[in-house]
Amino acid sequence: MSDSNYELTDPNVELISTPEKLDRVAKLVAEGEFPFPTGLSPDQQVLLATEVRKRRHQRLVKFIARSIARELWQKIGRHNQEGKGYD
Repeated sequence: MSDSNYELTDPNVELISTPEKLDRVAKLVAEGEFPFPTGLSPDQQVLLATEVRKRRHQRLVKFIARSIARELWQKIGRHNQEGKGYD
């Protein structure tokens, strides 16, 4: 059996065979709900790793932004509570 036949029959290759499947697997891997598949070609590994990295980066940025927003909201709330005694 040649390498090209192996690639076509490896079930993990099918996991990222379309953009929709790639998106879904990358999301699951990024969220830690699915292990990084084995048996992918080097190009497929790079493609999937890049998509996973993008999603993890987006999650981190959102987490930081929400944390900053929450802290600001709490400070505004405390400031408004302190200011009510002066009316």
